[in-house]
Amino acid sequence: MDRKKIFGIFGGFLAVMLVFTILSRAFGGAAMAKVETIKISTGTIDHKVSASGRVEAGKEIAVYTKSGQRVQEICVQEGQSVEEGQVLFLVDLEELEEQILTVQQELEKLKLQDQDLKSAQSVERQNQENARNRAIEDYNSAVTQGNAAVTQAKADWDWAEQELQRFLQTSPNSTADQGQDKVTAETEGRKEAKDHQNPEAEPEQENNESQETEDGSKEDSADTQAMSSVAEWEAKRQALEQAAAEAKAVYDNALSGRSENIKSAQRALEDASVSTASDSTRQQNEITRKQQQIVLEKLLRLKEAEGKVTAPVRGLVTQIAVTTGDFTSEGTAIRLADTSQGCRIIAAVDKANEKYVSKGSEVTISVSGKKEKITGYAISNVAQHEEDKNMLQVTIDLPEGVVEAGTLTEIEIIQKSKTYHAILPIEALHEEQSASYVLILEEEQGVMGSGFVAKRYEVEVLDKNSSQAALAEGTLTGDQEVINSSSRLIGDGSRVRRKAE
Repeated sequence: MDRKKIFGIFGGFLAVMLVFTILSRAFGGAAMAKVETIKISTGTIDHKVSASGRVEAGKEIAVYTKSGQRVQEICVQEGQSVEEGQVLFLVDLEELEEQILTVQQELEKLKLQDQDLKSAQSVERQNQENARNRAIEDYNSAVTQGNAAVTQAKADWDWAEQELQRFLQTSPNSTADQGQDKVTAETEGRKEAKDHQNPEAEPEQENNESQETEDGSKEDSADTQAMSSVAEWEAKRQALEQAAAEAKAVYDNALSGRSENIKSAQRALEDASVSTASDSTRQQNEITRKQQQIVLEKLLRLKEAEGKVTAPVRGLVTQIAVTTGDFTSEGTAIRLADTSQGCRIIAAVDKANEKYVSKGSEVTISVSGKKEKITGYAISNVAQHEEDKNMLQVTIDLPEGVVEAGTLTEIEIIQKSKTYHAILPIEALHEEQSASYVLILEEEQGVMGSGFVAKRYEVEVLDKNSSQAALAEGTLTGDQEVINSSSRLIGDGSRVRRKAE
């Protein structure tokens, strides 16, 4: 085979191979997924929560009037807007006059009761003071008289004891000897007198006999006299002892009597010094008087207003609780929605969005029937919903004139995040169990030339909403192209091509 023929065959082979390569790349390119890519950007992740709510008055005002007033005429209707000072309803003036007179009479009765009570208390205080003074006098008298009686009884007892002791110092024997000495002296005296009168004495024998007889008689007389003296001494001793005992008994009785009299007088003084029981009648009357005075002032003001009950502020009548011809009660007569200080929107938000709803969050308000949205206001309060525990009650305060009370609105709550340096569309983020990742478009050299493949990169998600996700810094660079969408399902290592190719 010549060289020309060989070169021809080789050239044909190369041509066939070129055709097959072109066809292979054409079929391979047609089979590869077409992808679109984006790069990370800087920005915030805004969370938006939507809710609906009705505009209410900033606060409600309850209009009261004195109870027991007959309603003569009602001048407004529920849902009606009223101005400050506008008449809401009228009360019967004749009935009002009767009530004023009744209250005035009650006040006069209380005044008379106070005067009588004051007089009675004055008399009672004087009687109590007199009783106490008398008790003090009786106590002092009991002390003085008791001390005097004890002192006198003690002196009498002491004197009786002294008399007894002095008498006891004289014994019965000394008394008998004194009687015998007296008899002897009398005998000797009579003998001397006889001898002196009759100097010529009789014979000695006769004298002796006569003397013996006379001496015997005298001795008998002396013994008798001595015995009589002992008996007298004993009798006197007993008398003195009895007198001393009686004096001591008198003293003891004086002590006991003084103690009992002072004790009784002390008790009487204590009884007279006891304070009288508290009496709060005057204080109660004063409370009643003040209450009646307040009632009277209200009635007089109502009379001065000619029985007209007016609106205290500009607002909307939300409730009428009185009826023509009936009497007013203690409760609210008419309820007004105060529009003079602006309104507020009350909306219910799912509690699942609690972390995106807070005081100060910006809101966008859409009013039913209007195209223009209201902005520039924020949430003023977030609280637990009173009826549904799974909901939050959001309040937005609005100044006067922005929206009328009763209007239905739609609100959009916007919670802005901090600035992130790696933000991607939510479509570029893939989640697999607890991991998050993205697919990066990378160029790769092959036998048949260069091409693109998808590479998986694990990422840390810091925040996300329905359209965007914020990634931790350092995970991706600004030059990397993140696959945002693909014409078919791809994964790590999948060969891809750009959508524009």
